[in-house]
Amino acid sequence: METIKTFIQNFLQAEVIASEASVKPNLEDYNQKLEIMNSFCVPELHNKFGMIPLTEPDSDEFYERWAKAKPRNPRDVYKISHYEEKNYGDVYVAYVSGKNPSGMFSLYGECVFVATINGALKIVKNYTFGDDMLIKKKFETPQGLADISFETLQTPISIERYLKPEDDDDSMEHYEMDI
Repeated sequence: METIKTFIQNFLQAEVIASEASVKPNLEDYNQKLEIMNSFCVPELHNKFGMIPLTEPDSDEFYERWAKAKPRNPRDVYKISHYEEKNYGDVYVAYVSGKNPSGMFSLYGECVFVATINGALKIVKNYTFGDDMLIKKKFETPQGLADISFETLQTPISIERYLKPEDDDDSMEHYEMDI
């Protein structure tokens, strides 16, 4: 599981690096960093984490506004669950915070599914934790490979918990479940 956690942390660090480059006027540098971030994912998830390749710079005012921004923090990793899935073999679901957590609030933001594709670990699915109806938060808005989902996963083989998402009841309820 340590290999998976390291893979996820490396992806989350690549996300921060690309995000910080997105507010600087060097488009070539940003696009290269976005490509590195995308390399952690299957093609179906390229440019699906809130950043897309840029071809035109933003206004000077935009870059000036971001010039003194504090460094961003990588997402927190709350829990990783390991499953055996019929099509992909070992699949890991990592539950993470939203972007740039401040440390003031601890709650779920997304989860990503990780599997081995052509001999390499890849993020194959992404879900957002939320609730369009404002009743109860859950994982929704799936993106990525169509043939893998929460429905194709069975009982987890193992679960590692790292940090409690204590500031949200729905996050905590899910965190404590053996899924």
